[in-house]
Amino acid sequence: MRVEEGAFSSRLLGGRAAAGVRARLQGVLRWIRALDYVLEPVLNRELGRLDPEVRATLRLGLHEMMFMDCPPQLATDGAVHLIRRLGKSSASGMVNAVLRKAAGSWRDRLAGAAIDVRLAHPEWLWRRWQASFGAAVAEQSMAAAQEPATTWVWFLDEEAKKALAADGIEITPHPWCPGTFSSPDDPGLLVREVGRGSAYAQDPSSQLVAHVAAALTDAGRALDLCAAPGGKSALMLKLRAWERVAAADVNLGRARLMQPLLERLNATAVVAADVERTPFVAGGWDLVLLDAPCTGTGTFRRHPELKWRLAPEKIHEMAAKQRHLLASGLELVAPGGILLYATCSVEPEENEEVVADLPSRFERADLVAALPQGIPWIPTAAGGVRILPNPDGDGFSMHAVRRRASD
Repeated sequence: MRVEEGAFSSRLLGGRAAAGVRARLQGVLRWIRALDYVLEPVLNRELGRLDPEVRATLRLGLHEMMFMDCPPQLATDGAVHLIRRLGKSSASGMVNAVLRKAAGSWRDRLAGAAIDVRLAHPEWLWRRWQASFGAAVAEQSMAAAQEPATTWVWFLDEEAKKALAADGIEITPHPWCPGTFSSPDDPGLLVREVGRGSAYAQDPSSQLVAHVAAALTDAGRALDLCAAPGGKSALMLKLRAWERVAAADVNLGRARLMQPLLERLNATAVVAADVERTPFVAGGWDLVLLDAPCTGTGTFRRHPELKWRLAPEKIHEMAAKQRHLLASGLELVAPGGILLYATCSVEPEENEEVVADLPSRFERADLVAALPQGIPWIPTAAGGVRILPNPDGDGFSMHAVRRRASD
């Protein structure tokens, strides 16, 4: 109900929510279009006209049946008890009747639905991805975005990783992101390591940006312009020695939150700063990382409510903002230096179209040589790299721009 009012599920859940609570909340948000499609014909009124408690309870009960292998009788009984606990006992008969009808019809109902309903994505986004990437790839990407995200970590403390091995605890390396591990047999194991401060949880595609940034230049001055929560800057510091690394974020609170992590890894400075009114010296940085604010269309696994809040016009609004950020970031790059532009969006307007028209003193730089082996990437029209949502990571896009050394 709180997400329906505008809250974000990840903030509500935090890092300590019970696994069953997390699975149900994110599962309902992930599959809400398919759930509502099944509920509509067995209701005697519009779903939107139901009390929020009733609507949420019906979705929870149906989700348990459809996606958690819960026996229909058990899911229905749980929903009836829940609606009574929520003070809506008068609706318990309706909840019971609706879920019993849905239990017998949902498979046939969903089998006959359009593909965007079966994959629980907005119709306009399915049409867009189909046009951009082809139907088969769009279907694979949306199917991957419907799966819960695995917890992947990299270790700040290598001794902690060695201690796990010494105790006979097996952790699984990522198939294409170096130094990244999961614990499929005990998902809470690495979460505990994160809580102790010995590991950092970060999606592999997001980690990859730091790996590419560290590989793009041998010089030593790096600036992360939109750094919060600090994972990319921290990983850059861990991967290699730098002469100077500064991390900035426009939000003072977020800058404060990432400060202990980055100072632990010897960052030069953590600054609250607006990219478009930057306090940093123009032309003073060998590497500028601009992980720009975006629509986040590559991150639906972790933030499923985003796809229901997004509209096509928002993509164009973000692209206009990103062009301003890029123009400011380019002013900071030293002659011969590189700006790495990245987003967790897979939309062309927010990526290759943003870097398409560069000032004459800049040129595109090759990214492919900086990529680890085995990454499921596809090229963009501007010489960049796009990773679509896949079983091993979120969607991400990257482009590199070099300032001519003669400038």
